[in-house]
Amino acid sequence: MNSAVTDKLRCERIAKFRDVIPGDGPGRLSSPAGDLVRFANGDTYRFAAYWDCLPGGPCRGNHYHLDKTEVMFVISGELRAAYYDLDTGQRFDTVLVAGDLVTVHPRLVHSYMALSPTQVVEVASHAYSPSDTHPYVLL
Repeated sequence: MNSAVTDKLRCERIAKFRDVIPGDGPGRLSSPAGDLVRFANGDTYRFAAYWDCLPGGPCRGNHYHLDKTEVMFVISGELRAAYYDLDTGQRFDTVLVAGDLVTVHPRLVHSYMALSPTQVVEVASHAYSPSDTHPYVLL
């Protein structure tokens, strides 16, 4: 996976490197000590969170934001993901796996359902605000 699906969604598998992560984009450095993953660099973020998702549990997301852009990195597991662009009517469904990086821009509905126990870290451009979380059921 390595694509900008719409102007509001970017999904990519973070490349693995042995010695150094080139440039200033995302990358995963594997060493005997473990992995170092750079999934955000140079931007200002006002929100950071870790979340997990369990199979058989309720869906996460099923909402959109008018202001906030979210960047999430899948640490482990698999998620069924569904996205819907409120402006174009375009829907995109995929399976996210460990190593995937997703950027979700405003006015893109996003929903996640665990296919296996999954761990995610997320940063966002704006602080969390209930008034910027608008319910919209996709999954």
